[in-house]
Amino acid sequence: MTFADNLYVGESIKHKSERILSRMEQNKFLMEVFCITKASNPNNLYDIYNYLEFKQPYYKDKPIHILGIAGSKQEAMELVASMLITEGVVS
Repeated sequence: MTFADNLYVGESIKHKSERILSRMEQNKFLMEVFCITKASNPNNLYDIYNYLEFKQPYYKDKPIHILGIAGSKQEAMELVASMLITEGVVS
């Protein structure tokens, strides 16, 4: 699992983001963390996953590059909207 240099972080977890990232790197369980990655489907831009989904055997040997983290799915969707505006995809 790798993280983007310009990692987007939701407001609800910004104050504890370093601890969350550390726990993710240690492969620990985290309940309410949602991750934003590039889309697995080329017709989409981003995917949103609950961090616990990456605990499934399917992801064990898959490269995962995290672009953003949020404290809820709603916050992750808002973060994606912000990312689209920041990156100039929408205006």
